[in-house]
Amino acid sequence: MEKSKKGEEPTGVRDVSLGALEALMQGADAQVIFDLLISNARQLAATGQGQQLIKMAPYMGDESESGLAIRRGFVMLGHLVDLDFDTAEALANQLYEEEKKNPVYDFLEKITNYVFAASAFARGDLTKTLQSIDGALNAPIITSDLGDADKINLIRLRSSVLMLQSDDSALEVQLEGATKIADESNQGDYGIHLMAIKAMLFHEKGEFIKAAELAKSVITSSEVYGYTGVTSAMDCKWVLARCTISFGKLDQAIELLEELKTEAEKSKIYTWYVTAESMILRILTELTRIREALDRSINLRNYITKFPKQYDLSWMADVGELYIRYRLNDLNRAKEIAARTPRIYYVNQIIEAMEAAKGKEFTKEQVMQLSEDSPRKKLWKYLYLSEFPTSKDFSPKQCMKIALEVGELTGARDIFMRQGNHHHNLIFQIANEEPSLFLEELSRDCLKRIKLRNESQLENEESLTSRELQVLKHLATGKSINLIGAELHISQNTMKTHLRNIYRKMGVDGRKTAVLKAQESFLI
Repeated sequence: MEKSKKGEEPTGVRDVSLGALEALMQGADAQVIFDLLISNARQLAATGQGQQLIKMAPYMGDESESGLAIRRGFVMLGHLVDLDFDTAEALANQLYEEEKKNPVYDFLEKITNYVFAASAFARGDLTKTLQSIDGALNAPIITSDLGDADKINLIRLRSSVLMLQSDDSALEVQLEGATKIADESNQGDYGIHLMAIKAMLFHEKGEFIKAAELAKSVITSSEVYGYTGVTSAMDCKWVLARCTISFGKLDQAIELLEELKTEAEKSKIYTWYVTAESMILRILTELTRIREALDRSINLRNYITKFPKQYDLSWMADVGELYIRYRLNDLNRAKEIAARTPRIYYVNQIIEAMEAAKGKEFTKEQVMQLSEDSPRKKLWKYLYLSEFPTSKDFSPKQCMKIALEVGELTGARDIFMRQGNHHHNLIFQIANEEPSLFLEELSRDCLKRIKLRNESQLENEESLTSRELQVLKHLATGKSINLIGAELHISQNTMKTHLRNIYRKMGVDGRKTAVLKAQESFLI
């Protein structure tokens, strides 16, 4: 088998176009098949035509050892395109283990890792996703390499993981790497991937207007070209929904996220389903629909228990519940969730807010040292600074003005609407002194959010104390009240007081219903 040049398709591969396949299979010149197939195989994959790839597999390789292995590889890819992740991964494992002595094993290693990455992401195993992408992109090139578009698509998948982990600096590196490949490439089918990566980066940096425009372009182009499944625009639908939240259009964002959930479940890419539902929980909480959010949180946890291994789906669900508990002032449960959740940007914000409530706040000097290297960070920094009192050389109103300028330029509105009375009063003062269309609209939106909060009657407004939660956990053991009191060194009268408070706060009529509700709400 002749060794191919670096970056070329592997030798032994044969090619046929989709439209001409059936005719050519009846006895056409094999060289014609060879000349037509490769350019169309990638298009078939992008448009979800896995069965056609499987049908083509006998024509993709010759009878050599390398050619037969390549045929197996295309059958594997066909199942991946058909979203049969279990079969694709099983075939990838076989190919990975059985063809180690094959002359083109370096190429086989790349395409099997491609399958491992897509399958792992679908089921929420983000760690294996990143490992497999590294395996596909970093394996030594001896005979053949992936196509440039395939490599950029893998970088796009890695960017999705980094976006979910809120790592904007790493996203910048991904865009640089993808752009370098594109600049040196003679292919032309990677433009959508580059736009998607840029949209993700813009969002994580807080450039919401730019991110939304790019995301819409990717979604529209993907629909025009018929891209589906593992090459669909679900990542950009997520970006667009997040930007819509930032614009303060929460009901519209829920609609977009519900659409994303439907597509994700149909495509069996459960990472996007769980992530979208987790975000809906946060929106419902902000809209003070707390009971609905709690019920859906329970349903989401039940949903992910159907998977043999939950991988990263659990912490994605945690992120949704964390905000519910924080808003309910159920700090015991919130701290428990935060302790086991990756320290993504949003989780850190909740942790800092809880610490501030305990009096562990940053000093003004510490906040002044915070980074301003992205609009998102700059906005948060000056919002935080606007909380400090006025002094001879410091003006919180001026800090709020800087934050508002960033918000107007980037499309960040909801972040101001979510703030408390102190921030809202500063916004109203600035809008009165320096009226503008942006400030007038933002002031109206802030007033609507204040009214919504004031009118709502949050269930479970009072959180259980640590002692009451301890008693509640013991109630679930079935032990008698007297025995629980003895083990906790609590007198009978004090136990009665704790029980009355627990039942009242939980809105239940006794021990059995308290335990049941606590289990449903993951308090115990």
